[in-house]
Order: sequence, then structure tokens, then C-alpha cells
Amino acid sequence: MDRIRPWLILVGVFLLQFFLSELLAIRYYRPDFVVIFILYFGLFFGSYYGVIAGFIIGIFIDMTPLASYFGLSPMTYSITGYLAGHLQDKYIRWSPFAFHAAWLCIISFHFLVFTYVRYQLLFEVDIVQYLLRWFLTMTYTLIFLLILQFFFPIKRIQGA
Repeated sequence: MDRIRPWLILVGVFLLQFFLSELLAIRYYRPDFVVIFILYFGLFFGSYYGVIAGFIIGIFIDMTPLASYFGLSPMTYSITGYLAGHLQDKYIRWSPFAFHAAWLCIISFHFLVFTYVRYQLLFEVDIVQYLLRWFLTMTYTLIFLLILQFFFPIKRIQGA
């Protein structure tokens, strides 16, 4: 049961994203619960399983009506899982500031790639509006990640 539990949580997060993100949408901005899960998954299991989980849930998301470009979600979630997996067991060796800055950069990079591919025309027409969309979407997701930190801190996942 312990081996299948993370994959059941993955399905639960997918359902949460599918049903709840539209209800929590503010204009164009929706929280991305999946990227939070992939970050935690990669930090706990490593980059190999982070890539696999990111790809699987990305394919599921691309098969829903929420998707914009087929292949974008698996690519960005796989990259996020890979990079997060490289932070596994680094909390003890790095300073807390460097560790938290690293995962914040991973989340920022995820949203930068995702919004660039999704809003290419907006990037060329109005870069300020594009940057605003990137920043607000990322910030909205980080608010939910901050709330999750109270219940499941990344520090505890890293075994510190």
C-alpha cells in the first residue's frame, strides 16, 4: 500500500486541479496544484520518479478541456520534477535560504516556460501584460504552497 499511495495522491491532485481550479480562478489566473505536488514528489522520491510523475499527470491534464497545447503540460511538469528531484537531500547540506531560493526558482521557471509557450503572441505584443500574467499566476500558486507549508513543510519531507 505504501508504494501505491503516492500514485493515488497523484490521481487525487489531478481531480483537485480539474474540478477546483476553475472555481478558484480569478480572471485569467488559476492556481496550479499539480506543480506543487510535482515539487513535493520530486523532493521526496528524486528526479527519476519526479519526471515520471510529471509526465503522467501532464498527459492526463492535456487530455482534459483545460489544456491549451498538447505536450506542454508533460514537458513543463517533467522539467519541474527533474529539477526538484535534484534538490532531494540538499536541505541539510545547503543553507535554508539557498534551498528555498532553489525551489522558488524551479517554480518560477516552470511558470515562465508554461506562460511563454501558451501566450507567445502576448509576449510579442505586450511584454508587460505577459510578465504580469506570469507573475500573478505564479504568485497565486505560491499562496497555496505557503498554506500547504503549515501542514506539510518541505523541511520535514527532506528529513531535517
